[in-house]
Amino acid sequence: MVDNPNRLPRTAVPRRYELDVTPDLLQGTFTGTMSVNVETSASLSEMVLNSVGLDIDSVQLASADDQVRMAGMVEYQVDREQAVLRWPSSVDVGTWTLSLHFAGKMADDLRGFYKTEVPNGDGSSVVIACTQMEPTDARRVFPCWDEPDFKAVFSVSMVVDEDLTALSNGGILQEVALAGKKRRVVFSDTIPMSTYLVALVVGPLNLTEPVFAGRIPVRIGARPSRHHMTAFALATARDTLQFFEDYFGIACPAAKMDHVAIPDFSAGAMENLGCVTYRDELLLIDVDKSSPIEQQHVVSTIAHETAHMWFGDLVTMRWWNGIWLNEAFATFMENLATDALYPQWDIWTAFGRGRAYAFVIDALASTRPVEFPVGAPSEAHAMFDVLTYQKGGSILRMIEQYLGPDVFRKGIHQYLVRHRFGNTETSDLWVALEEASQQPVRTVMESWVFQGGYPLIQASWNPEDRVLTLRQKLFRLNAGEISDTLWQVPIIVGVRYRDGRFEEKRVLLGGESCAVPLSNEPSWLMVNHGGFAFFRVTYDAFLWERLLEAWPHLSSLERLVVVDDVWAAVTANEVPLAQAVRLWHQLSEEFDPDVWGAVATSLSQLEDMATEDERALVSRLACEVAAPVFARLGWNPVPGEDVRRGRTRAVLLRLLGTVGADAHVRERAHALFFNHVTGAAQLSPELLTDIVRVVAHTGDDTDWEQLYQQYKSALTPQDENRYLFSLARFQPSHLVRKTLELYRSPEVRMQDRAIALGAILANPRAASATWDMLEANWDEIVAQCSPFLMEYVIYSLSTIVDASLAARTVAWMKTHPIAEAQRATAQAIELQGVYVAMAERLRGHMADLL
Repeated sequence: MVDNPNRLPRTAVPRRYELDVTPDLLQGTFTGTMSVNVETSASLSEMVLNSVGLDIDSVQLASADDQVRMAGMVEYQVDREQAVLRWPSSVDVGTWTLSLHFAGKMADDLRGFYKTEVPNGDGSSVVIACTQMEPTDARRVFPCWDEPDFKAVFSVSMVVDEDLTALSNGGILQEVALAGKKRRVVFSDTIPMSTYLVALVVGPLNLTEPVFAGRIPVRIGARPSRHHMTAFALATARDTLQFFEDYFGIACPAAKMDHVAIPDFSAGAMENLGCVTYRDELLLIDVDKSSPIEQQHVVSTIAHETAHMWFGDLVTMRWWNGIWLNEAFATFMENLATDALYPQWDIWTAFGRGRAYAFVIDALASTRPVEFPVGAPSEAHAMFDVLTYQKGGSILRMIEQYLGPDVFRKGIHQYLVRHRFGNTETSDLWVALEEASQQPVRTVMESWVFQGGYPLIQASWNPEDRVLTLRQKLFRLNAGEISDTLWQVPIIVGVRYRDGRFEEKRVLLGGESCAVPLSNEPSWLMVNHGGFAFFRVTYDAFLWERLLEAWPHLSSLERLVVVDDVWAAVTANEVPLAQAVRLWHQLSEEFDPDVWGAVATSLSQLEDMATEDERALVSRLACEVAAPVFARLGWNPVPGEDVRRGRTRAVLLRLLGTVGADAHVRERAHALFFNHVTGAAQLSPELLTDIVRVVAHTGDDTDWEQLYQQYKSALTPQDENRYLFSLARFQPSHLVRKTLELYRSPEVRMQDRAIALGAILANPRAASATWDMLEANWDEIVAQCSPFLMEYVIYSLSTIVDASLAARTVAWMKTHPIAEAQRATAQAIELQGVYVAMAERLRGHMADLL
């Protein structure tokens, strides 16, 4: 046996599974038979597989020459999620065929094999059954070696009703009519792959006609009432597949690519080889009724999942501690592909905004390294977080920019070719990148992957010696922590001299500080030139003043980084609030939506921390900094306008109508929305979400009812989300209670329930009532929602800045822990403490500080 009791012994290794599964959508059950080719490397009397909630019988083992046959007994080890198959005599070294029958119930928590039912729009209902296996739920569907390095070929067949569509990882080889209006669908073999990638989907789905990316047919699957929203996804799926085949120089490992919309889905999407599953809103979209940001979400998600065909499916991490090799690369690659297909979206700046929460979490004592030991299966769930995705993707972008894109691409190609069909450790990636670059990649990157947190780079200028000094120290939001932790920091400094020359200085800061000589005094300089690196920066007074003067010369991502860095330093009490306020006042020529999104988030936090009297000060500040820019943009799009300016208009509108309490903006937002719902005039998709948020923020009973009816009658998944989650922003107590009743009702889909509850918990005027409800119904809600979904509720705890309510939540979570979310809980509680302390520091003093 292996040392970890949760791991399987390696004396028996599967090479090929033959699965035949019969789902019963009416009864919510499934049965199946399984035949597995197994290689044994030692004489043994038992085989250990993973199994949860399955009934196993008819266990047989046969030798390769069929001369030895024996029946086995099953012993279930529930705590370990294992089934032990015991044999009456010794099983010799060699090749064997294991066969058995299994049966199970379809889950109702969106894990394993589950079914979902949704109205079809004509009074009937659609029932779809599908699997969600990652990370460790294949064992809930069939007995298996459910660890990522037990790769095997899968030959799958399903017995389904004759009028239903059946999909799996392979293409359809054969369909055989059976008695009772059934048919058996036989799929082609997969490449050797991990169990968590097996896909089973069955239901009344419509599939598009295939389009081709090279030799690979691409289709989109959706229920009939939403099949008309597949065209954008189909073109995107084809184009991203072609992009990745060109980039990697390796053919797609799937024989076909089906992308399937599932009405209830806990994750955003899942990269099952050749059969990718999605939430509706991340695959199905009506281009004429959606905003560019909503289209961007679809493109990024499809690109992310398609990238996984190489990173995750073709080459897979050896164990869950290395999941970042899958997810960080898919995150990095989704942005690379999206930027290539839609450069007008400026996706890398949008990614810079999206990684903001990773910066926050990684500045806590309760953070973890990107790669972190995983023991029990329950611990694997905790690895799917912002540190794996956003921080992991960020450090890959950082090293790509430092090595150079062409060199990085060459190293990635070598890595994939060398390890195709296999499993890897992080060190395998370093080897490939070092061979391609002849640079000490391992030395640089291991400090970023194997230790948590990140540095604050302090930049200062010595005019006498003409030297830029860079110092690093651990950045923490909790002030006062002293640490000698150091990183190997690849820094690109952009320097503009007074004579107009521009120079890039590349520095590898390995010690506490380093001196960077410059040829002359800089007109200005930007540490973290390009904005790609994962660290914070503060500047001395001289450099800071020069940087502000150079604001128009910085890229949008660089400007976003400066705004984010300043607010982080304010939160950590490294710089005074006045420094952020002064920066905001200098944004009269700023038109980037992500820069303004960062400012809006900071102002919203200030409002939450203010006393009732001080809120007027924060509102005035919001109007002072945002209103002039909004006035220049106007309410209506200009023909030929840059797509990001349209997004900026929406961000500023929401800021002014919520935090800014601008009476004119609020009045006009309500009028525009009334015209929209009555059909008098349609709002542009770019403004609709933000106008709805303003209406909800200031809304009354009539507004609540209008938004609710819009949710009930929504024709697109984007509209469903828009109206459902906007109800969380109402402030009157009776409307908060009404929203809570809705969110707990069957009217809200299982996939959305925890997200909606997290949204209303983050509303300061609704937090207390929401927490009362959560305490009263905790066990029921936790049972209904997967651990992944419950993290939406848990992370919203961090937004509570009322000390009394915060203390209640801390006490409750100590006595009501969620096993799979303990680290997320610790992070949320610590971050809550940071914001409570910040509120106490600022509250009552904002008149002076602002």
